[in-house]
Amino acid sequence: MADYNHLSTYILPLIRQFEAKSVLIVGEIAENCYQNELNSQIQSLHAPFQFEQLSQLKPIDLALVSDITDTLSQSEATQWLGTLRNRYTAHIILISDIDASKQQGWQLNDYLALGMKQFASSEKHQLFVYALESYQRKKDWLNSKNWANPERFDKFR
Repeated sequence: MADYNHLSTYILPLIRQFEAKSVLIVGEIAENCYQNELNSQIQSLHAPFQFEQLSQLKPIDLALVSDITDTLSQSEATQWLGTLRNRYTAHIILISDIDASKQQGWQLNDYLALGMKQFASSEKHQLFVYALESYQRKKDWLNSKNWANPERFDKFR
């Protein structure tokens, strides 16, 4: 239980930061760590995790996920998290059991490949965060000042 309290100290500020009005709680650890301070609408998914469960979801602001990397094979968990990220939410907080996820073949690069950043860790768990707005930094050349202005085509060459 002490580990849940430790994880909650990191999770609650993230939930406030994302201003989640609708939250998906996936797994037992996530359920124990979540406290509904913002009075958000909650959807829940419990083990055994099936890919078909995702088709029943409505779009959500935040997914608090645990037990996925621990119980599913790496390919299934990657597909599950990728679908959740691409179709249903812009923010994911993933709680991963260090030992169980290593047994499934997970390494730091696998989390990074999903666009997640390592946020915190305890003796037993790691906390990863995916936020769409910080996934890819804005490029300085990608603006109307630097391209696609026909009125400036022959002025600076």
